[in-house]
Amino acid sequence: MRAARSGLVVLHRLTKTYTNPVGEEIQWDTEASEYIRSRGDRYPDADGIEPGWTQEVMDDADLLALEPDPKSRMGASRFIGRSRSAGRVVVVIAYRDLDGDLHGINAWPATGADLTLYQQGDDDGQDD
Repeated sequence: MRAARSGLVVLHRLTKTYTNPVGEEIQWDTEASEYIRSRGDRYPDADGIEPGWTQEVMDDADLLALEPDPKSRMGASRFIGRSRSAGRVVVVIAYRDLDGDLHGINAWPATGADLTLYQQGDDDGQDD
């Protein structure tokens, strides 16, 4: 694992070699589930995201986690990983409650900087 600190943001790649399994569960309430499923209604040519795909993201051995997400105003986390069912890399935004459980807020197909971060992996140019 490579952890790089920039201010308060910790960027790390999760692997299956950790004590805790990669596959943390994300809980989606009805409203948030409908929101990610209906992306196509809000954005032309966009596809909806199924909540089950977000769990596949969390199960990705190459999962990338930004905790907290530097773009979040509420301290939410950003997870970037591959969903096999979606056939693509997906960004998942979730918040941790006081018990540490993850609750889904939003999700979308990864593009731009998010996709580049995922594709670059944890290769920081140094030998391990």
